[in-house]
Amino acid sequence: MQATDAISQTVKSGQIELICGPMFSGKTTALLTRLRDAHRTTGRVALFKPTLDTRYSTREVVSHDGVAMAAVNLERVELLSELVRDASVVGIDEVHFFEPTLVAICADLARAGRRIIAAGVDIDHRGNPFEVVRQLEAAAAEVVRLTAICSRCGGVARFSQRLVASNDLIVVGGAGAYEPRCDRCFQPGG
Repeated sequence: MQATDAISQTVKSGQIELICGPMFSGKTTALLTRLRDAHRTTGRVALFKPTLDTRYSTREVVSHDGVAMAAVNLERVELLSELVRDASVVGIDEVHFFEPTLVAICADLARAGRRIIAAGVDIDHRGNPFEVVRQLEAAAAEVVRLTAICSRCGGVARFSQRLVASNDLIVVGGAGAYEPRCDRCFQPGG
């Protein structure tokens, strides 16, 4: 295989990139930065978010620090492939809200030559990995694991402490519902 053939094959293969960490670690900001950079280069970017996430906007992905970008609400992951249309770069926020079938769809899109950039919380309020994020990590060519500052002691936080009472695995919330905690200050299931 000649060098130019190898380069074109690499471009056609696409890849999955995962940005993960606790609440308030800058995942969404990192996702939006990568998408803005890709838009300047290719102009063909699509951003998706779960319909469940209505915290700041129903039509945009918005970071906790106010950075925003227009997004398509995704009610069922099975619709992702058809909604992507001609986008060469696909961003997906809050991937931990989706079922693990998202991983196979992302892998198919990457094999078709698309760059997938996914962001989400990696560890739930009980201290267990979110299955969809765990599987995306295994499928990803690049994994960026972010940390936050512990709200109790100022240490390195890798957990999201739930502050509201609920036994549900998924509770949509921001400040007031969650805070970042370090290994020492985190209380699983709290």
